[in-house]
Order: sequence, then structure tokens, then C-alpha cells
Amino acid sequence: MSSTSCQQSGVLMTNDAAIPELTMKAVITQTLHYDNLPSASGLEMLGDHYYAVGDDSPYLYRLDKNFRMESQEAIFDTTGFGNGRIPKDEKVDLEGITLLQHQGKPYLLMMGSGSAPARRKAYLYNICGDDICREGAGVHGAKTVDLDKLYQQLEQEADTLGGSLLNIEGVAAGHGKLYLLQRAIGTGQNVLISYRLSEFIPFLLGETSAQLPQPELAYFRLPGLKNLQAGFSGAYVHDDKLFFTASLEDTSDAYADGEVLGSYIGYIPFSWVGKQDTLQIPTTQILQADGNPYTGKAESLVVQKREGKGKYKLVVVSDDDKGGSELLEVLLSVE
Repeated sequence: MSSTSCQQSGVLMTNDAAIPELTMKAVITQTLHYDNLPSASGLEMLGDHYYAVGDDSPYLYRLDKNFRMESQEAIFDTTGFGNGRIPKDEKVDLEGITLLQHQGKPYLLMMGSGSAPARRKAYLYNICGDDICREGAGVHGAKTVDLDKLYQQLEQEADTLGGSLLNIEGVAAGHGKLYLLQRAIGTGQNVLISYRLSEFIPFLLGETSAQLPQPELAYFRLPGLKNLQAGFSGAYVHDDKLFFTASLEDTSDAYADGEVLGSYIGYIPFSWVGKQDTLQIPTTQILQADGNPYTGKAESLVVQKREGKGKYKLVVVSDDDKGGSELLEVLLSVE
């Protein structure tokens, strides 16, 4: 694979027609560091608040509109967190968080990566704190859901995950569907896994008549460098697009961390899904204000708002693999 420039453009082909040439640029306008939010891996926005999770933390963190830490609530057992990070071989590895609406109330769904037995759980948190998520939650703030059968279903056929081990890194809901992003490892592929929310939510809630939801799959290519391919790391639905973060990490498995060679932002228009397998999608490297590449590991994002034609204000969280986190305000321009 060849290296990618900081601004990416090109004509992308589908079975129907050429997709117009695009030029993208993502520039950081503000950076904040958090020592008390370990290994940020997922971000969601609701009203004037941001909700974050870390892949080796048992807490749900709430930030105000100015990104100040307001609170943290244990969503599962805090045993093992005494040193400020759950050990790698014990952690749930929450890699995604998204907002769901059920019966008119907001829920946060947090999902493990599935890359090890302890990582095959989801947690459903009712922000209002007054109904079904409290049932069975015990002293913790979220309902635990076993995802082993769901993840086994994805692993049954090797082709499903594009040759990679299971490693779900992005979770987003919108347009009646739940979207999971499987991160490419080694020579594997980046996969978009889609479920109908009408099937997925009853499964999450354990309704007696619920069946295992059936996935729809699409495969995508991301930029490469040094014979490595960037892998999906976070997802967010805004308008008619699935925005994502990705990072290029020098590692050959879903368990070990490696040197970060670059972080990226891009999007998948929903109209492209199903046009053709293994599409190259619009992606651009995240730049610092001085034009140099950002060397942190972007893990998740939200689209704060659209600012005029082709401009989006994003909030990105990153993990420094040392127990700290960064929050970035990023201006994405698409021409």
C-alpha cells in the first residue's frame, strides 16, 4: 500500500456511476487533556452534555458543554480499577457508545470489542434513570447484556470479518439501524455491520420473543502506510452519513497496542452502502493547527454541528495508551 497525503481526493467507482472527486481536510482547533478519564474510547452527545467511556475503565463520564468533567458513574463492577486502569486481561474493553431511543426515552448503549471472552458484553444505561435499565442492574448504573451469541454469529464464517479476528471498535445508531465498525487487523478488512433496531433492541432487552438479529455487511478500504492499513476506531451518524475515526497502528492483533502512525476522519454516505464491496471511502489525516499530522490515537467522535456548506465541527476523543485521554475540537472541510 502506498502512503496517504494529508488531504485526500479521488474519483471513487461504484457499479452505477463515478462518485464525485472530493478534497477533505481535518484541522484541530482546540486540544484538552484529561488525567482523570483513562483511555477514552467512545463519545456521545445529548443536549449540552457529552458522555464518554474508556476501554479500561468501569465508569461513564459526563462532560458539560465546555468539556468540563461533571460526574462519573460506575456502570459495572469497579474491582480491578484500584490503580486507575483495569488490567488488559480483565478489562471489558468498551470501544463504542451510542444513543438509542426506546419508548420515548434516551438510552446509552456501550459495547465491548469482542476480542476476548471478557469483552463480549454490552451495557444499557437509561439517562433518565427510572425504568427497565435499572432492573437487574444491581448497585451499578447499567443493565448488562451478554453478547456472546451475537459475536459468535459474526465469527462463524471467516469471510464475514474480512479475514480479521473480531474487533468491534465503533458503534452508532441512526436511520432505524445500529451500525458496528469492525477494525481491520493485519491483512483483514474494515467491515460495516448493520442491524435493524427493530430487531436489535428486543434482543438487548431480552424479550422472550426476540430472535438473534441478522447482520448486513459492507467492506471498505482505508489509507495505508508501511504495508499497514488504517482501521476503524469510532462512529457517529449525522444527516445522511456515517462519520468515523480511524487510526493506523503498527500491530498485528486485536489485543496488543502498537505505535500509532496516524489518525484519520472520514465518512460513508449511506447511499453508497451496497453499491460495491471494498470501496475506498473519503478519508483525511487529522492535522494539528501548524499543519503537522496529529500523532495521537483517535478513538471516537461526534458531529457537533454543520457550519455552512461542506464544513463540520467535530469533537474527537483519543487514547494515549498510558491511562490519559485527549479531547479535540476539529474542523472538517469537504470540497
